Amino acid sequence: MNICLKIFITTLLVANSYSVLSNTSENAKQFGSLPDVSDVLISPNGKYVGVKQKTEETIIVKIIDLEKAQLFSVHDFGRKGQITDFFWATDERLVFTVARDYGRTTELYNAGQLVAADIDGKRTKLIAGYGSASDTRQGKMNRAKTDPDRPAVIVHRLPSDKDNILVSFFDNAGYNELSQLNIKTGKVKYITRSPVVYPNWIFDSEGNLMGVGSSSRENAQEIFLYKPNLPAGSLDSRECSSKSNCYIPPIREDNKTPGWVFFKDYEFGKGGMSIEGFNSNGKMLVTEYMDSDKSGLYEYDLRSNSYELLFRDPKVDITAVRSSREGPYKIRLDNGKPEYLFLSDSNKQKDLAIKAINAFPDRKVALTSASSDRTRGVVRVSSDVNPGIYYLIDEEKNQISPLGRYWSKTSYSNLAPMQVINFKNRHGDDIQSYFTKAVGKDNAPTIVMPHGGPWARDYWGFHPEVQFLAAEGFNVIQNNIRGSTGYGLKHTDHVRGNFAEVLTDMFDSIEFLDSQGMVNKDQVCVYGGSYGGYAATQGPMMRPDLFKCAISEAGLYDINAQYSSGDIRRNRGGKKFLEDSFGDGKKAEDMSPINYVYKLKTPFMIIHGKKDIRTPYKEAEAFMKAMDKNGIKYEKMIIEKETHGFSKAENRIEKMKRISSFLNKYLDV
Repeated sequence: MNICLKIFITTLLVANSYSVLSNTSENAKQFGSLPDVSDVLISPNGKYVGVKQKTEETIIVKIIDLEKAQLFSVHDFGRKGQITDFFWATDERLVFTVARDYGRTTELYNAGQLVAADIDGKRTKLIAGYGSASDTRQGKMNRAKTDPDRPAVIVHRLPSDKDNILVSFFDNAGYNELSQLNIKTGKVKYITRSPVVYPNWIFDSEGNLMGVGSSSRENAQEIFLYKPNLPAGSLDSRECSSKSNCYIPPIREDNKTPGWVFFKDYEFGKGGMSIEGFNSNGKMLVTEYMDSDKSGLYEYDLRSNSYELLFRDPKVDITAVRSSREGPYKIRLDNGKPEYLFLSDSNKQKDLAIKAINAFPDRKVALTSASSDRTRGVVRVSSDVNPGIYYLIDEEKNQISPLGRYWSKTSYSNLAPMQVINFKNRHGDDIQSYFTKAVGKDNAPTIVMPHGGPWARDYWGFHPEVQFLAAEGFNVIQNNIRGSTGYGLKHTDHVRGNFAEVLTDMFDSIEFLDSQGMVNKDQVCVYGGSYGGYAATQGPMMRPDLFKCAISEAGLYDINAQYSSGDIRRNRGGKKFLEDSFGDGKKAEDMSPINYVYKLKTPFMIIHGKKDIRTPYKEAEAFMKAMDKNGIKYEKMIIEKETHGFSKAENRIEKMKRISSFLNKYLDV
């Protein structure tokens, strides 16, 4: 039996026999199910892969011996918790993040517990989190810096260290501590304390601490650098060799946390910086705007305080920069479809990525992991009509072999392609959208599907709800309207204080596609979640002539209520974020659907989870009461334990069936 087939069998990654355009119940089961294989990682020696797989009862990790093509071991912690993440610490030992189901919601609760185990499942030990130390008093307040009995999160694997990893221990005040954690004994070695609350730690490829980023109380991005680990002479010069590329930030020492220096801050909407890594010359590579509308990749010299632009696209921001132990090597852009650019530095992991991308053109290709010598790696390949397949790349054998499917319950045939659409809105701004045509049907009705955020965007690729609607006989439009990320600062920032006004882009997309003969504007409904739920509610109030029906899931109905409920206000800088986003109270009132319920003339369906803390259920309840008061009929689907979007498969499946039934009442399918 060959390796491909045997791994398919041992990891239970075989596909089902469903086909699209069956009945609604079967389509809902396909696209409402959850992916069962969410990660495949190769061991440092390249001899094994770990497969994180969802079963009916829990989440497990299977270890597959690649040479023997057989199952080696299974890691299942049963009642001790479900595995949410894992990685290879060494060839012989793995580290897992485990979470628990306390029954309060449909989501797992991450209590910050880390478990280490040998590859064969032996010497399993809780190395961090509550219960990991001999003294497990839950109420203990002043814990020692070497006490592992605290919630922790893994922040770096330390590839050159066989015994330790880096973790961030949570602090009650938010000033988390960075520590070295022994994966065999659980022994803790304190390194430093963050100068900012809820930090995003920044490291070089070997795990040397370089900096930290966070949000200030004023909703600004703050970046501090850890001077002990910077190249000699860094930040000492206060002059630049050339004024044209001078970059002197307002550096100051942080007295409360020795070793840290304040480096840079950015006001909300004024750009930001992402430190991507360090190149072979010791210079810092950052994604930044530098007074431009689009982000670019810069090389910043910490010694001379000068920078050099390496790359900027004229139309879109940089989506991501990928790094390996040898430094950053790949840039991803998303101007419609994903595009990959490679840096010129020598990098063995880059060679693996190039091999995979050349083998799978016009696909999303993500390298999940690579062996230490970079001769083997695992990639996940996906597209609009491919939910995802994992492949093993073997450089020495010059082979690429399939390992298994990401989503075994979903059909990989007869899926609907996603087409990139570009048009200009009524103001002359460029808008990029995606159009998915109904499967096997011309002149189909259309669903406009606004994304959440609004500071987010839609991407080209497999989307289960889009595919469900296409299988049910509906076209789907997804718009990256003004306010969406990825198209420059001006495009993104326009939504501030204009939550409703930018919805004209959604209206313009319908008019444009109608003029192209791609949709019939007299047969359109709208369905969205979160901000998309807001758009699905506010849009029909603004243009009741344009929509036959509307569905709002986890929608935002009362903007001013966000100041007194919801989780955003509790975040660091959350109140200022709300002020920056919505403007003054009067503007927030004017943008809130609850104040204009009487304008809702479109058949309406509301979907909400009672445990939603982002857009709390009580706001949805208030909106339903307002509809009742105004004599507006509506359908509803309220689930007791769901949160912001449904996470339980049974509820997702039922939701899809209810959505299809509702749409069929008002559209000619």
